[in-house]
Amino acid sequence: MRAAPRAWHFVATAAVLAVLLAASYLFFVQGYMGQLIDEQARTGAQFAVVAQASTLLDAVPLLSAGVVLIAVVIGAIRRQRVATVLALIVVAAANLTSQLLKHEVLTRPDNGATGAWHNSFPSGHTTVIVSAVFALFLVSAPRLRPVIAAVGSLAIVAVGSLLVGSQWHRPSDVVAGVLVVAIYVFLGGAVLARVRPVAPSDRRAGVAGTVALLVLAAVAATAALTLAYLTADASTEGTAAATAAGFVAIASTTGGTAVLASRLFRRVG
Repeated sequence: MRAAPRAWHFVATAAVLAVLLAASYLFFVQGYMGQLIDEQARTGAQFAVVAQASTLLDAVPLLSAGVVLIAVVIGAIRRQRVATVLALIVVAAANLTSQLLKHEVLTRPDNGATGAWHNSFPSGHTTVIVSAVFALFLVSAPRLRPVIAAVGSLAIVAVGSLLVGSQWHRPSDVVAGVLVVAIYVFLGGAVLARVRPVAPSDRRAGVAGTVALLVLAAVAATAALTLAYLTADASTEGTAAATAAGFVAIASTTGGTAVLASRLFRRVG
């Protein structure tokens, strides 16, 4: 049997995600080329708009609240008091953080790339649905968490893509919403690692697969962003490369976070 999971694994992961969040803000919100690519991704994604998109997006907060309620019920049935409390803290802290960052802390300069459009980083709708999915993730049994992470990721990517296609948000806003929640989730994992550790019998199970998926996500996002950067044209409203890069970034961030969570949280009850 391997040793109990260490809290620093979760804290280190949260720190890396915080650095990624800061880097995303500096490049996509503060930088000229980042703003240009991000805005072109948004305007170029109008083809992705579906009928009744606004109605679907308006329902996200209510549906997410329902998922959180289900998480609380499951936590009570499983007598997971610590996990349930942590899940509620993650939901509250992540959503409060996103709103404070977007409206009070972060600014979006008019550097000539896209004009003075209000700051929308991070996405509140994304934060709402991601925090709800992870609330359910935290209170569930370890063997079910990968399934919840996978299904939840599909829902998150769908909502994130719809937010961009409906012109509500830029791709970086969606990515930031995912990262804000993930930071709190892994900090919560550090607590669970001390309170409810589980020692799996196979030390190396899934390591290679996890690393391969994370590398694949990183390579895909980097390649897509590089192509968008090289083909960026300020004279056009939107480009296919920028739009593709935006969707790839959303999928890669969401999928990578889900893989990391599934890997680390298999070791806590």
